[in-house]
Amino acid sequence: MATFKTRARTLDMLGRQQIAGLPTAISELFKNAHDAYADRVEIDFYRSDGLFVLRDDGVGMSKDDFSKRWLTIGTESKLYSEDGPARPPQKAPRPMLGEKGIGRLSIATIGPQLLVLTRTITDEGYSDLTAAFVNWSIFEWPRIDLEQIEIPLRTFSGGALPTARDVTDMVMEFRMNAESVGRSIHKKHLQRLAKELDQFVVDPQDIDSYLRAPSLSSNGCGTHFIIKPTSPLLAEDIDGDPMARRTATLNKATPLKKALLGFSNTMVPHSSSVMRTAFRDHRTDEIADELLAEDEFFTPEEFQDADHRIRGDFDEFGQFRGEVKIYAESTADHLIPWAGSLGVHTKCGPFSIDFAAFEGEKKHSTIPNEKHAKLAHKTDKLGGLYIYRNGIRVLPYGDTDFDWLDIEYRRSKSAGYYYFSHRKMFGAVEIDADTNRNLHEKAGREGFQENKAYRQFKSILQNFFLQIAADFFRQDGAYAESFDLRKKELSSEQKALKRRQNLVNQRRKVFKKDLDVFFNKVDVNAPQKEALQLTELVDKKLQSTLGIADKLLAAQTLLELEHTAKTRIRELENLYRIPRPKIALSKNALRDWTIYTSEFTKLQENVFQPARNCVEELIGEQAQDARLSLNRQVRTKSALESLAKETEKTIRNSVKSVKNEANRVAVQARAATELALRTFDLELRAVFNDFQRTDLTSMPDVLFVETRNELENRIQNVADEQETVLRSILEQLQSFVETDGASVHEQLVATEQRNILLEEEAEVDSQLVHLGMAIEIINHEFSATIRAVRNGLRKLKAWADINEGLRELYNSIRTSFDHLDGYLTLFTPLQRRLYRKAVKICGADIHDFLEELFRARFERHGVTFTATKTFKQASNFGFPSDFYPVFVNLIDNAIYWLSLQNPERQRRIKLDDKMGIWLIQDTGPGVSVRDRDAIFEFGFSRKPGGRGMGLHIGRETLRRIGFNLELIDGENGATFGILPLDEQKRDGKD
Repeated sequence: MATFKTRARTLDMLGRQQIAGLPTAISELFKNAHDAYADRVEIDFYRSDGLFVLRDDGVGMSKDDFSKRWLTIGTESKLYSEDGPARPPQKAPRPMLGEKGIGRLSIATIGPQLLVLTRTITDEGYSDLTAAFVNWSIFEWPRIDLEQIEIPLRTFSGGALPTARDVTDMVMEFRMNAESVGRSIHKKHLQRLAKELDQFVVDPQDIDSYLRAPSLSSNGCGTHFIIKPTSPLLAEDIDGDPMARRTATLNKATPLKKALLGFSNTMVPHSSSVMRTAFRDHRTDEIADELLAEDEFFTPEEFQDADHRIRGDFDEFGQFRGEVKIYAESTADHLIPWAGSLGVHTKCGPFSIDFAAFEGEKKHSTIPNEKHAKLAHKTDKLGGLYIYRNGIRVLPYGDTDFDWLDIEYRRSKSAGYYYFSHRKMFGAVEIDADTNRNLHEKAGREGFQENKAYRQFKSILQNFFLQIAADFFRQDGAYAESFDLRKKELSSEQKALKRRQNLVNQRRKVFKKDLDVFFNKVDVNAPQKEALQLTELVDKKLQSTLGIADKLLAAQTLLELEHTAKTRIRELENLYRIPRPKIALSKNALRDWTIYTSEFTKLQENVFQPARNCVEELIGEQAQDARLSLNRQVRTKSALESLAKETEKTIRNSVKSVKNEANRVAVQARAATELALRTFDLELRAVFNDFQRTDLTSMPDVLFVETRNELENRIQNVADEQETVLRSILEQLQSFVETDGASVHEQLVATEQRNILLEEEAEVDSQLVHLGMAIEIINHEFSATIRAVRNGLRKLKAWADINEGLRELYNSIRTSFDHLDGYLTLFTPLQRRLYRKAVKICGADIHDFLEELFRARFERHGVTFTATKTFKQASNFGFPSDFYPVFVNLIDNAIYWLSLQNPERQRRIKLDDKMGIWLIQDTGPGVSVRDRDAIFEFGFSRKPGGRGMGLHIGRETLRRIGFNLELIDGENGATFGILPLDEQKRDGKD
């Protein structure tokens, strides 16, 4: 008798050679974690040393389980035996996905050698941890039988993990066995194996110390795979084809993302994640990318926002019944028959579908601009129809390169006829392991086997998409009228919004320019200078009237001079008067407008009215000195008549403009109404003409009904179209009539104003969220490093205390570290600042620190930096990290603005102290009146590329410790003061 023998190469052929690629292999391991009832499975890939760690928190395995299941090829199917993992009592049953047992063998695709760590929990408690080491390269050797290869296997009790020494011993054990069985093997195989084994330097305890849960230490259970080194293809699958990145395929998702994103069905609104997945790509020891972040894949919110959504069920005959929502209009219980069943149950069984689609042109879409752009970018990479079996994705369905329903193939023939495209749709077909058991996956996970069940399944879905397009998206579709009408409405709305936006942008630019001119003139005291010049001119002209002998002529000359002077003052006042446009304003523009109204009021009170009074007094004094018959009654009457003429002229011009515009609108409205009436009349004549030429008496009943309906529809359609046009015109005309005290235009401006402020707040909130996330990451990643630096500084201090030469160096390092540590803790006010004590902060120390920090920039820009004796002697009690960053930011800003100044002007920064207030003064351009309050707002900056954070954070930090940062009034440049809050209250400033 003879028997089959199994060569070691069998494992290589069943595993590495069967799997389509690395992403598929990782997906198989995810499925194995799912079958082990894991809630989480996470991967960490460290590029620097090719370390790949996959961890799950599933039920794990005991030593006996590992030997009988993991190390046994061809175990009984999990679907039909009790050989699979035991279900935790608190969890619902899961269908087994890893039926064929190739998941563990596919690990060889990821890397040539593996350390497995696993532990389970039983009724008796936690089992010992089982560890095994495998090098897959040995299974490629020829003439080696499977039973000749020994796998090092060890157990560890008490919640302990193997040490680096334990792993080295297991590798050595494997090496000895390989050398024993490979005596007849070519040396190149042994040399390759030895080289790989030398690279496997792994310390599980060290890895566990820096990775987050799930962990196998203490009371953890599950299975962990540690692979080293990894295949070079892994980095390529993560990054994508380098050539593709340089060409037009930038929007194509990388192979790994295409395979692993959406492993669980989380996009459909009614779905929930069966198991959370994560893949962190540690590009460096400091930087890690989360490849499978939730927002990378489609979300339920995007389903809800989409223009169209179709969901429903296919029964056992392949017939669809469900809801079709096109824009906001929903059609319930829509039926789509499939002609292939012939009254017989399908082999594929019943299943469901839920997918969304959106319009590619923004003008036809109801999705907001930003969301539309984001969704279009995402569908370019990941769009398509996915298949989920019991909530877990079936590969490769959903990959845009796998057009399994010929969607893109058909669309290339006629986009208008077939409508759907992978790039404008996303969704899922949901099947069940039991109900759809005839849909079998191929061994290499390359889709379903093309049996009769799959052919029916595919035919049903192809028919479905063809019929949905025919019913709702083709011009002659039974339900297409509402779709076409809504597209036209959206296109019209988009054009109107664009016109409005162009108008608003133009007015906003003019308004900003006017404000800029106003503030620039106010900053250089232009209104005061112009008013002074005007009064001096009046005084000069008054002197010329002294030589006029004719009293009547002299009086008339004075009146004309007074009229001219007051007219010039009004013109000067109007030159600085800026009307607020009837548009929505940004937060910055609103702030500028508020400051403008305040400054303009000050100009009226302090410049224009005093100028009028001055002219009044000069004219009165001249008239009195010359004994002219020019009393107040005459002067007032002359001024009123002059003003009345000017204002009447202005009003008449405005009335004329309004009448002309009203006439133009009336002409256009009449032309539109005449065109509507003429269009309707022409179609009406055409209908009756066709009616008179049609013999209805000899027609069959069916044709008669169709003809009559067609004639009636033509009249009704043209009436509806023209009625829509006329109603639109009427509504626009009615919008000129005030409603509840406010015109439609004013209501529109109010709505726009609210929207623009909400958008700006949302943008700031988004920045704050990202800032908070960044700080959280910094806090987490640097915490261990900061602790090590603190410990090192404490040790260094002991040496510095007894070594005079080290003391200065220690103080310098300590100050710089406190500066850095302060920045890291500025955004975490609720966190206690450990390892630090409040100290006496001297002005001299601050000066020395700043001089050392900015010495190079002071020299480069020619800035003189000084501190008064009182500042150097002054002190406060607190944390250096609370005060130093504020000084650093103020000096940094001062240097920047001084560097823009004319080199001939003095560039100086001075630190001073007056009555307990620390002052930072510079000789720069100072702070504009419009910016005095704005400079402390988050996000406000006049510096190109500035983030607008420094002054805001500095003030908030100081306020938390009882101090404040204020802009102090000064003659030249900018002066900032750091003062106690109680001092401010005594001064009445708070």
